[in-house]
Amino acid sequence: MASPTPAQFRAVHGDMDRWQAVDFEVYEHLVENEYVVAPRPRPGAGDRLPPRKAPKPGSGSAPPATP
Repeated sequence: MASPTPAQFRAVHGDMDRWQAVDFEVYEHLVENEYVVAPRPRPGAGDRLPPRKAPKPGSGSAPPATP
């Protein structure tokens, strides 16, 4: 059984003025669950970045060697 949405919960439970503490607790969790971010999918073999390469000499990415 799927959890109701916050709107469905409000429709079934009526006016918030008549709610008990447990109703507010349940409603709070329903609202929080609506905004949970799904985890990022794990990268597949084709999604990986190429291996890093050493900088080319004279490219400015490393100080020049001193004799």
